[in-house]
Amino acid sequence: MSIQFHSAATTMRELQKKIDTIANNISNVNTTGYKRREASFSDTLVHSIERQAGPQHELGRNTPLGLRVGSGAKMAQTILRSEQGSGLATDRPLDFMIEGSSGFFRVDAGGGVRYTRAGSFQLQPVLNSDQVRLTTSSGDSVLGSNNQPIIFDGDYDTIKADANGTIQVTFKDPAKPAAEFQFSVAKVNRPGLLEKAGSNLFQLPGNEAEQIASGTLQVINLAQGNDGSITVKQGALEASNVDMAEEMTELVATQRLIQSQGRAISFGDDMMGLVNTIRG
Repeated sequence: MSIQFHSAATTMRELQKKIDTIANNISNVNTTGYKRREASFSDTLVHSIERQAGPQHELGRNTPLGLRVGSGAKMAQTILRSEQGSGLATDRPLDFMIEGSSGFFRVDAGGGVRYTRAGSFQLQPVLNSDQVRLTTSSGDSVLGSNNQPIIFDGDYDTIKADANGTIQVTFKDPAKPAAEFQFSVAKVNRPGLLEKAGSNLFQLPGNEAEQIASGTLQVINLAQGNDGSITVKQGALEASNVDMAEEMTELVATQRLIQSQGRAISFGDDMMGLVNTIRG
């Protein structure tokens, strides 16, 4: 009977992790560029009990000999769902959206290069200068194709970007030549390896050079050899790819599973009480 209690309790604990995952998705339904995560489960240790009186009595049996007793289920992993979220028009010059589910803006987060789909950028003054740099909403520098932060003079007039991620900055002085920059974009071929790095950023295991060598990641210049699968749109943001109806359905189904495991514990307790009564 203790096996039944252990199996049900283990499964309930792991189902709670799935509810936590769903809750995190729901809480980020309005977070720009957020990618939902999906929980997947696997069986825990299974014991095989073989006490047949004789194999000759099992003729015609299609299933393996013996009785397999499981010890519950566990959450194997949470899978990042990288599907494209819907576009939200903002008409703000510093809002940029990547179209194409495998593309990410490259960001210098201090501790290394990180990746984001949240293109709500800001301009932050550079200390002891008249220049500004393009940053994420949390203050991390957005990288250009030269692997350096995008920095230009603060007396700018307009900022325009085309579909290939080329940014042109004009200045208030008509005689001053325009500055041109290129977004550095990462194409992630294995999005399932992406890990949360906080502030709506992602990271990959190890360093970027290792991931490029393994084929997991490509650093691309959209203005050179772009096949059109990844483009940049100015004045728009990508909404979260969380589907509230789907998340609520999963939440209700998971709660029902937890209730069924709770009833299994209750039934097991009743049976244990009955056995103790018979012994008395």
